Amino acid sequence: MVHFVGAGPGAEDLITLRGARLLQEADVIIYAGSLVNPELLAGRKADAEVHDSAALTLEEVIALMKDAEARGKTTVRLHTGDPSIYGAVREQMDLLDEAGIAYDVTPGVSSFTAAAAAMNLEFTLPEVSQTVIVTRMAGRTPVPERESIERLASHGAGMAVFLSAGMTEKLSEALIRGGYPADTPAAVIYRASWPDERCIPCTVGTLAETAAQNGITRHAMILVGEFAGHRSYARSKLYDPAFTTGYRRGTEAEEEIPAPSGQRQNKEKTTSAGEVAVVGMGPGREEGMTAEAIQVLEAADVIVGYPVYLGLLGERFRGKRMLSTPMRKERERCIMAFEEARKGNSVVMLCSGDAGVYGMASLMLEVGEDFPDCPVRVIPGVTAALSGAALLGAPIGTDFCVVSLSDLLTPWEKIEARLRAAADGDLCIVIYNPSSRKRADHLRRACEILLETIPQDRVCGLVRNIGREGEARKLLTLGELKDTETDMFTTVFVGNSSSEVIGGNFVTKRGYRG
Repeated sequence: MVHFVGAGPGAEDLITLRGARLLQEADVIIYAGSLVNPELLAGRKADAEVHDSAALTLEEVIALMKDAEARGKTTVRLHTGDPSIYGAVREQMDLLDEAGIAYDVTPGVSSFTAAAAAMNLEFTLPEVSQTVIVTRMAGRTPVPERESIERLASHGAGMAVFLSAGMTEKLSEALIRGGYPADTPAAVIYRASWPDERCIPCTVGTLAETAAQNGITRHAMILVGEFAGHRSYARSKLYDPAFTTGYRRGTEAEEEIPAPSGQRQNKEKTTSAGEVAVVGMGPGREEGMTAEAIQVLEAADVIVGYPVYLGLLGERFRGKRMLSTPMRKERERCIMAFEEARKGNSVVMLCSGDAGVYGMASLMLEVGEDFPDCPVRVIPGVTAALSGAALLGAPIGTDFCVVSLSDLLTPWEKIEARLRAAADGDLCIVIYNPSSRKRADHLRRACEILLETIPQDRVCGLVRNIGREGEARKLLTLGELKDTETDMFTTVFVGNSSSEVIGGNFVTKRGYRG
């Protein structure tokens, strides 16, 4: 048996209890001597064989494991930090699979979390940073182009950069090219948790200077992002007395929103107890919601929705009781909403865009047959086809259709047939859900189908993160669209034979006479 064990960032008392026990019981220990603290080996068995893998090849490491297995010995392969992060364990596991040798993995504390601990930092400060990108610079070992520092920096998220202390000048330049301002907080943490640990705050613009002045060229973690500057942040909702959780009901009264001058504020509830309103919230920001949607949300006792959509609600609704289920648990989410309504609550089922366009309205009405005592009302919202079109110009000023490339609920053969029909009919086409991690090639396949009928130079456009942070638009041709990366938060527009680019805008002419 081979046990892959994470040694942790360095300090001998930061290995897990399980990892320490496996080390103490091991007959053979193969450890990364250039990175792992040798003090971790102090508790090993007196007769344990110890091999430093720093100078060994993969094949030599596997040969040691095979030899130990043939002798009935237990092996611990000790990796620095956590084996799953830059641990090169997959290639070892594949060779062990070929040899029929069993193995398991014991996780460890990664150096990027140890670095944050050394600086007393929190990666996920509310309303500052909710994402941590773990990556490294391309050097002698390349990285995929889609994961270059420049591309990742465009997100503006927090970043933990491994294996890059010797390239800080190039790293700084790449981060700035990608979108980080030069004064973005950063830090260089040398040998986090070791006795000679050093933590040096700096900025993205002074990374190279900071590393050079301190003689740091290796064994350092680089943290980048607003979280690293201890700047202002919002209070956590988890412990906010006004915020309702599954264990505590909020205590503060809901704030009333003043009516515009000269208007009487309507204080009556717009959703009655026991009723469920299916609300389309529009593209994202509160100003994209309809006034009716806001009124219904304000009056609701409970808001049910997909976690991403709940997260987009503004501060006005933070004191509401919110319930969610993950993706593919839509029916369970509907039942949850009706069960809350039966308790006498006024309930909102929250959807992005419009609830009737790839939203929850149809499923709510279907499930609602089992809850005849709970009326359902649908509140419209602005769908991505409309909000995205406004950003591009006027791409759907005439007949158009909307097609989703998600084949979770619709067979791909039917999607292909709809695309061909739209192309044959010279319709403008709005494409939802163009791709995802599991459907990376769907947009390319769709474009290939459209190109059977439509010329390569047909005007197209795409809009990302409509109404949200990172909103962006792009004009391109159908030929270029085929090889363009998109995601679930991108909406794609394909013009018809009357579409043109006019003054930098995507315009589909209706044919008005002069």
